[in-house]
Amino acid sequence: MPDYDLSEPNKVKVTIYGKILDYNYTRMLISHTDLDLSVVIALDKVQKKQRITQEEAKKLRALKLVEGRYPNLYVSAKIAEITGDKTTYIKNRAFDKEHYKQLIISFLRQYKVASRKDIDDLLLDKLSDALNEKQKKRYIGNLLQEMSKKDKTIVNQGSARYPKWVLTK
Repeated sequence: MPDYDLSEPNKVKVTIYGKILDYNYTRMLISHTDLDLSVVIALDKVQKKQRITQEEAKKLRALKLVEGRYPNLYVSAKIAEITGDKTTYIKNRAFDKEHYKQLIISFLRQYKVASRKDIDDLLLDKLSDALNEKQKKRYIGNLLQEMSKKDKTIVNQGSARYPKWVLTK
């Protein structure tokens, strides 16, 4: 599919690729002739990691073609399997929040104390590739907050600036 740039008024820039970028994706589109053009264009944008509108996202989600939280969408497991892109799907799909909590608890059982840097080092590369660095750090912060305030499984024995997380039990 070509890319369209509509950033300048009264001008359209079209980029036409001289080759197929992903043969599996192209085969999937050819085999699904029931998809209308607007769906194909939106799905192509998702595959190319370009932003789509919320309406487009809603339509793709209703057809079970994408997953994730808007605007960080990725092709669904069904499409990933058809296109042979299963590893990218798993990297984009977030694990269950409990999985990350158990990693923190395991770390604290082993080493007794963890700084925020330790926890960041533990989790950053395991979080969804659909999140950027800032979103990943915010997710970890929210996770620590939940574990300390709601679950009461950990407590900060350091300061807000230099936390030292330990297990409560």
